[in-house]
Amino acid sequence: MPASPSPRPAGDASPQMPVSARVAVALLATLAVLLLLYVVITWLGRDGLLEVLTEAGLTRAEAEQYVIVNTAAPAVLGLVFAVSAWALGSRRSWGRWTGVAAAAVLGLLVLSTMVTAGGITVISLLLLVLSIAAATSLLAQPTREWLAPARG
Repeated sequence: MPASPSPRPAGDASPQMPVSARVAVALLATLAVLLLLYVVITWLGRDGLLEVLTEAGLTRAEAEQYVIVNTAAPAVLGLVFAVSAWALGSRRSWGRWTGVAAAAVLGLLVLSTMVTAGGITVISLLLLVLSIAAATSLLAQPTREWLAPARG
């Protein structure tokens, strides 16, 4: 039995989501999940982390501040990636720009961490590659054309 394409309604002028846009949505969602998962794991294990930090020489207040600062940026970026993925999937062009901005910020944060920490971890490399891939997919011509308003 040969597969036949389903007929499209005559009045439906909206084109299908291009591959680059689908890839961008998937990458944005993946980055959101990874960052928010990091925040949840860090927050759930904060007592142990605070103990380790106080043993390393920080006061309890400094250790608490360290945990808050190091979970705030990933939490905000994770939420921005999640909203951007939703917006892009809903064909809202602002989702593309918030995704590009978040990917650029994450890429710069990861690069600066690599330089200041003096090394590359698997997670930092993964986040860097995913953020570059997301920005590339968001800036691809098919994604731009798909999000462009219809000209009549």
